Amino acid sequence: MYDVIILGSGPGGYVAAAKAGKAGLKTLVIEKASLGGVCLNTGCIPAKAMLASAQRYQEVKDAAAHGIHISGEITFDWSEMQKRKDKVVTRLNKGIQALFKQSHVEWQIGEASVLSPTEVQVGSDTFHTKHIILATGAKPHYPDIPGLSQLIDSKNALSPTEILSLEKIPQKLLILGDNIFAVEYASLFSALGSSVSLLTMAERILPHMDAELSDFLKRELGQQKVEFITQAEIKNLENGKVSYLSGDKTSSLTFDKVLVALGASPNLSGLERLDLTLSPSGFIETDEFLRTSVKGIYAIGDVNGKFPLAHVASKEGIVAVEHILGNEQPIHYDKLPMAVYSLPEVASVGLSEQDAREMYEDVKVSKYFLSANGKALAEGDSKGFVKILSVSPYDEVVGMHVAGNKATDIIAEGVLAMQLEATLHDLASAVHAHPTPSEIIMEAASSSI
Repeated sequence: MYDVIILGSGPGGYVAAAKAGKAGLKTLVIEKASLGGVCLNTGCIPAKAMLASAQRYQEVKDAAAHGIHISGEITFDWSEMQKRKDKVVTRLNKGIQALFKQSHVEWQIGEASVLSPTEVQVGSDTFHTKHIILATGAKPHYPDIPGLSQLIDSKNALSPTEILSLEKIPQKLLILGDNIFAVEYASLFSALGSSVSLLTMAERILPHMDAELSDFLKRELGQQKVEFITQAEIKNLENGKVSYLSGDKTSSLTFDKVLVALGASPNLSGLERLDLTLSPSGFIETDEFLRTSVKGIYAIGDVNGKFPLAHVASKEGIVAVEHILGNEQPIHYDKLPMAVYSLPEVASVGLSEQDAREMYEDVKVSKYFLSANGKALAEGDSKGFVKILSVSPYDEVVGMHVAGNKATDIIAEGVLAMQLEATLHDLASAVHAHPTPSEIIMEAASSSI
């Protein structure tokens, strides 16, 4: 008898397992593919490894600006970049195995079927448990677009988890979508020489982030020759051409490959007997403790459709295990960061300016630009800004938005500020090391008090 069985070993599953194991719960993890799930093996980590290589390539090409002169043609080797990415993945995969061993967590590879809230079957084996945490993730969503299924069958339309396995860089890449995957891969392949066109039905890219971050990235990636086509309805895909309707005008463009980044649908196979309550969009409904409609069953990560980000899944896993242990610590989605690892990066936490103005009568906007930051200028990378949103009567921080190549690191200060209910005065009085990009937070706060 196990205390908890976890289905899936992605960033939600393996973090929950380690937490449970260290707390003394007898824990079993069942993974149908490879430890680490999509994030480690075909998603977050591989993408960040490739983006790091692309950034290094860009920096080498820009070396002359720093007085470093390199003779001969500067090139990259896509296959060598992939090998480096694979080494990173292998090392982290082994790290999870070591973590499980240290935490006394059992694990096995196999496809699970949940027979009841206390029984899980894998092959001919049946395991009994007191609790189940579902961390089964999600799979790419493919809408019914004329011609898309044929492109998928011919391997000319790929999901975000497949595209990094291409044997060569496409000359013309069409990206369908406006989310983080769409933007990061637009940045990656553009940096490596692809002609990239991003097409979306939305009014702007990254519609769930602050509009200034969207505008910043559209401008910066536009200068890198990424073509953005917004508010467009796809009519069909055939013979290497997409036809779309924008306004009342029908247009088309050609492509070699298509990246389909149009959301995801939950992995519910093997869970049918639980009769879980699902949201209108088909994801598993959960409460603030990640409990489902079935007692003893929790659902974390992409399968609940709340906030499909790796670090959110990890936090959800911790909240679920804490609840099993009797510690009710609800999750606060409004204090979780979003990070986009494009070149340059953007990141945010809390309310967007639009949402803040709808929620509060008096919203203070404090901004500071990297172009006035000593470290950014010294490094020759001064594009970006921070925007802090605060409200009266105490100037409490309710949102922070950062643009620039250190954004995904700097945003941690915004997360901490919101966690501690900090004010502009707190941020302004906290001494920041000089010179560092993080000083823009202190300077922005100081400018408004």
